[in-house]
Amino acid sequence: MFQKADIVLGIILLALGFGILALLQSLSVPGYSVAVTVDGALQGVYDLSENRIVQIESANGHNTMEIRDGQVSMIEADCPNGDCMDFGSIRQTNQVVVCLPNKVVLTIRGSDELDSISY
Repeated sequence: MFQKADIVLGIILLALGFGILALLQSLSVPGYSVAVTVDGALQGVYDLSENRIVQIESANGHNTMEIRDGQVSMIEADCPNGDCMDFGSIRQTNQVVVCLPNKVVLTIRGSDELDSISY
């Protein structure tokens, strides 16, 4: 059924996948702000250090985002399946919460300061 080469290939692919996952996790750092885009257009950028609830209105529906203790979560959505509320809280750079039916995307951003400039 399975040959020895198939099992070795499977183990190599699993190890490679976990290695890439570990690398991506090590590159993520705690974010400083969350960007809210609706239908591809930036609606606002909010500081993660300030606890607040933000109402997000769009032509496609309504969402409610909560910022608490440096983390962001979607706490309310009028989309049919509500998958965006199942993402939980995000706080690391480049993490996202997506509500496809309402076309809302929350993206964690890092510091706006430049680390370096190359010419």
